[in-house]
Amino acid sequence: MKRFLYVAMFALAFSVQTFAHEAFKLVSSEKLSVTQAQIAELQKQATVGKIEGLNLTFTESDIKLVVVTGPEDDMLSYRIQGIRNPNIVAPSDARFTLWFINTDTDMAHDIRFTHQPGDFIARPGVKGSIGTDKLAAREDEDAKFAGQKLVFEAMEDGRFKYYCAVGAHAKGGMWGNFLIGVKPGKNLKMPEKTDHGSMDSDKTPAKDGDPKKPGEEMSGMDHDKMDMKMSSVTNIGDPMERESSGTAWAPDSSPVYAKMKMTRNGGMWMFMGTAFLRYTQIGSSRDVSAAGKGSRAKTDFPTMFMAMYSRPVGKKSQVGFRVMASLDPVLEQGFGYPLLYQSGEQYRGLPLHDRQHPHDLISELAVTFSHKFDDKKSFFLYAGIPGEPALGPPMYLHRTSGMNNPDAPIGHHWQDATHITYGVVTAGFSFGKAKIEASAFNGTEPNENRWNFDRPRLNSFSGRFSVNPTKNLSLQISHGYVRDPEPLEPDIRILRKTSASAIYNKPLGENKNWASTFVWGQNYANGERSNSFLGESNYDFYKNAVFGRFEVVKKSGHDLVLDHPLEHGQFWVRAFSLGYVRDIVQHKGIDVGLGGMVTVNNNPTALKPVYGGTTHGGWQLFMRFRPSKMK
Repeated sequence: MKRFLYVAMFALAFSVQTFAHEAFKLVSSEKLSVTQAQIAELQKQATVGKIEGLNLTFTESDIKLVVVTGPEDDMLSYRIQGIRNPNIVAPSDARFTLWFINTDTDMAHDIRFTHQPGDFIARPGVKGSIGTDKLAAREDEDAKFAGQKLVFEAMEDGRFKYYCAVGAHAKGGMWGNFLIGVKPGKNLKMPEKTDHGSMDSDKTPAKDGDPKKPGEEMSGMDHDKMDMKMSSVTNIGDPMERESSGTAWAPDSSPVYAKMKMTRNGGMWMFMGTAFLRYTQIGSSRDVSAAGKGSRAKTDFPTMFMAMYSRPVGKKSQVGFRVMASLDPVLEQGFGYPLLYQSGEQYRGLPLHDRQHPHDLISELAVTFSHKFDDKKSFFLYAGIPGEPALGPPMYLHRTSGMNNPDAPIGHHWQDATHITYGVVTAGFSFGKAKIEASAFNGTEPNENRWNFDRPRLNSFSGRFSVNPTKNLSLQISHGYVRDPEPLEPDIRILRKTSASAIYNKPLGENKNWASTFVWGQNYANGERSNSFLGESNYDFYKNAVFGRFEVVKKSGHDLVLDHPLEHGQFWVRAFSLGYVRDIVQHKGIDVGLGGMVTVNNNPTALKPVYGGTTHGGWQLFMRFRPSKMK
């Protein structure tokens, strides 16, 4: 019986090999490295097909095609003769010369041809197909594009498909119909967009046959085939560019300095961060040490690193994870770096003054779930230990206007100090351009042990209303009821924090961008109000950036750790900074810049005995590291 089964299996395998035949015959294959100008020359050689909606019809028997990958905001797609994933219609026995060029700067792609009667699975593989190798993404602007030339022949008539066999790209919509000797028909299925993020339909369709250069945006050719936009990790209904710290919004036109990777299961990783290797020195004659540690000058290395992951759940939902970390506990130590007029938190049980405290090793560890009801309405949940509640503007490290400034704002504890909270749950609803959200969170500042996780509590509450009326503008107003904010100030049981901000970002071309932020923050406790105002701006042009920040903050003698009789006074302090940075490495996956900044500080005459004057100067030189800007 076993012998019979073996013979039967051998006969079946032999018959399959004997009668099976390939739909396409590969004649030759050649690897290429081409420039953008060479791609344009190849397109001139391509056979021009007749465009009828999404159909690209050829009548020639010898057909030349140039295929490039889609732009950054529609990366899981092809472009042929300027059309997104067109139906290729060709006569029987056609011979094809095809140049495939991967113009993506982030992901590898290929193009394969096969008979695929049903939907693509997450990893379709290459068995039974012909096509190119997996071609790597271009690493930087100076490198050439990876390409491959194929010559192949159609061996039979039928309805076939071309697709990308890398990971889940085909399942995500990177495929098209390839028709030999047959007509498309009315019910021909087209690629569907998988929600790795939102598939928005607010782009204007391109004109039929309008050729595009590699990297340009090319919309679909019909009203129901629009471009894909990557969505925020926090909320599937928000565009990726809107992502900021916690659940806060940035303008939709904001540049994204990050590295993105797609996974085989349809997920997306994003990596970002900033680090400054620098020497900084502040003015005044005050002793700014903390428990005998630190002086008015320091060589240090403030850092922030962030990783985010999101994955679709069905077609309209998404889960996300966010982790933010810092090496401050190691590199800054517990007493932080000198920053005139800065206040808040403690070291060895004593309050810090004129120093910026280090951030915790883990500053955010959060999970999100979001669901999109339609193109505008969506809902999200955010929970973190630690995390950031819906209170205040985006934290200063996440604002484009302040990203080149190594220093924290001196109004940090009036504006966005709750960005590290051990215990937070936020729920929000987005209407497209507007959002309402509310949080329950732990109002107590993290303790001075930067290595551990504080005990989570939900003893405080906040609400925030945000609106992005245009793609260049983001507004928010928020209010928080914060319980027991400072362990060293037990007499402050309830602190009410109110904040309003406006963030403006204006792209001025491919290599220019102007970003500005205005923030007002108010603290109210025990019948006393204190206000802070911040204005900051950053202008990027090519490899250069000029940035500045102006702050006015009303601080108490207690905030500044002053002795009696100044302890109970209220004092307006000011800081103005102006800086410049030039990238010596750019668009290499990481940007490295050399820069410097000067600061002028001012305090009232009443504080002259403490600070040795009313006007003080400071300066710093630094080397900045961050991921390159996504295109």
